[in-house]
Amino acid sequence: MRQRQEILHSILTAQFGTGISFPSSIAHDDLIKAGLMNEVIRTWKRLGGISEQIPISFGKWDICLDSFIVELDEEQHFNRYRKITLNSFIYHIEKGFDVFEYIKYCSDFENNCLNKSSWGKYWTSCSTEKQFGLPGINGDLENSGSPRWRQRAFYDYLRDVFAIIYRIPVIRISVYDKLFISDQIKTVGMILLTGNRTDSNEIVKFIEQKTNNIL
Repeated sequence: MRQRQEILHSILTAQFGTGISFPSSIAHDDLIKAGLMNEVIRTWKRLGGISEQIPISFGKWDICLDSFIVELDEEQHFNRYRKITLNSFIYHIEKGFDVFEYIKYCSDFENNCLNKSSWGKYWTSCSTEKQFGLPGINGDLENSGSPRWRQRAFYDYLRDVFAIIYRIPVIRISVYDKLFISDQIKTVGMILLTGNRTDSNEIVKFIEQKTNNIL
């Protein structure tokens, strides 16, 4: 478990309690019943998906709490591919985070994603190439780009679709989200690295505000 995620997990489970282990996939029939299959396929194709079978499993959740899920989005989650998924119409429904802020983060902080994730399995792998084709040169996003980045964007999208279909609140918190504390602006990423208890309490309040918008 990554350092910032581990710290956030400790903060939130102390406040909200550990929840059940939620499924990490969407049933094919449930996608159809919800009327979202065509939109998921459309988003897959817009990302450059090439495999005929669209993945509907997306891996472990970050933090499962008593009545909702929290996803911590770090630098590697903000780039042009995630921005493509955020233009899906599902985000007229999804309320677990500020979609417009996330779109802005994708534009403003893509270089941070490059600095962290432009090499090795952060960039490509055999499994991601089966889904999205061969990669471009490491760090070159203008042509084929990164199959792994595309996959990560699609899996984040599937998690948001899951929240809509199964009516399980999924709260997203970004390392770039800003909190006003003692007349200072601090990002969630900074707070999680410093571990200040007073600042950590502000993260709890921030999460509570988000849950109140859904529950």
